[in-house]
Amino acid sequence: MRLPSVLLTVALIATTALANPSGPPRRRAVDAIVIHSLGGPDCLNGTVFHKEITGTAAQWATFFTKLPGVSIHYVVDRAGAIAASLPEDQVASHAIGWNQRSIAIELVNNGDGKDPFPDAQMTALLRLVRAIRERHPAVRVENFRRHSDVDSSTFSARRHGVACTRFRRKLDPGDAFDWERFLAAVRAGRTTWP
Repeated sequence: MRLPSVLLTVALIATTALANPSGPPRRRAVDAIVIHSLGGPDCLNGTVFHKEITGTAAQWATFFTKLPGVSIHYVVDRAGAIAASLPEDQVASHAIGWNQRSIAIELVNNGDGKDPFPDAQMTALLRLVRAIRERHPAVRVENFRRHSDVDSSTFSARRHGVACTRFRRKLDPGDAFDWERFLAAVRAGRTTWP
């Protein structure tokens, strides 16, 4: 265990926080973490496609502070940088039914099942979730969720066309994210990947 690295990560998170005061206060203890990827499927007239997602954690955290209706707590980019958006004591609007109880983490990734999650990004994610669990001891590994686990909605006919209604909107973080290996690393208390 490399505790100084974990403490450094927590210090960086605290000093790079971009306070977004728009989240309501929590009414219950945090007991879950939901992992997202910024990218995911889009659909137009029955054709599903993915956009290339670029940018740093800090750029995306700033984006979320200005985005109405959607908010997150952290962004982790491909280089392993972590940026905070909404403070943990506020509820982020990221996964219906899970907002009040969870911390939202976005990963900079296309979410297409092909874009890899680099080792630096996964190491930063492991360190971040370890720090979150130290602050919120009710978070058990059994309560880690992928966004795709908690949102099975499909595309709306009005916005995307009737042919898109058969496709799910939220598949993130996607097949390129090794979920079982990630959970095993969390259970083992690892702070590096692989």
